[in-house]
Amino acid sequence: MSDANLATLLVLISAFMHASWNAVVKSSSDRLSSMAMVDAVAFVLALALLPFVDLPSLEVWVVIGLSIVVNLFYRYFLIRAYAFGDFGQVYPLVRGLPPLLVVVFAAAWLGESLPALGILGVVVLSLGVLSLLHVTQNWQAPRNALAAGVCVALYTVIDAHGVRNSESVLQYLVYFTLLLSMPIPLFAAWRRGPALGQHVRRHWRMSVFGGLTYCAAYALVLWAMTLENVAKIAALRESSVIIGAVIATLLFKEPFGHRRLIAAVTVTLGIILIKCAA
Repeated sequence: MSDANLATLLVLISAFMHASWNAVVKSSSDRLSSMAMVDAVAFVLALALLPFVDLPSLEVWVVIGLSIVVNLFYRYFLIRAYAFGDFGQVYPLVRGLPPLLVVVFAAAWLGESLPALGILGVVVLSLGVLSLLHVTQNWQAPRNALAAGVCVALYTVIDAHGVRNSESVLQYLVYFTLLLSMPIPLFAAWRRGPALGQHVRRHWRMSVFGGLTYCAAYALVLWAMTLENVAKIAALRESSVIIGAVIATLLFKEPFGHRRLIAAVTVTLGIILIKCAA
């Protein structure tokens, strides 16, 4: 299997895992506690793997620190966006915008470029995701969602640079996860108090599943970014939006509808164009 085909396979598996752990958080009545538990499982897993990796170089530490700052801004803007808007208004902007921006950021920072057909594929895929957008008169939600989308594009390119300069994918993943997985559990413990412990006892199985798939999903993306153009990886990763819609239909009994069907066809067409450009 060629590196390009392996990267595509890794990203599509990652997209399924990403949609799966998001479904775990979405299904919870207390999403802060669920996200905290997913992060806690990820932290424990990274801690267990710590003896198997060396300390990163100073350059990689700087990249990890920069990525964590951008990730925390992403979470802040995402929470703000959901405070003002619903899922249909926020999520398509957060996930549909980054592939377009990654093309620009990757060219500026990593010196990577896509052929015209590849750029067309990214645009078509992004339009498929953005077609799920619900437009309202409230501009607070889209404004914060756009900021979150910019953060996604930034940390994608930052992580691509970091993992390519690390000794291994595992090294970058372990130290990145260790640092990023601490703030939310600590914040949840402060906000929820004893209620967090009760939530853990009731939902620990789903949290273990969410934490494992969360780590595995990002590990596969990082691996893929060492094999292929980061703009292609960023675009293919957003197929998780369509996978998430399928999971929502099967598990949460949400109607798939014509809009999601059109979006799925458009995203699939974008993926085909991206692959044809390889």
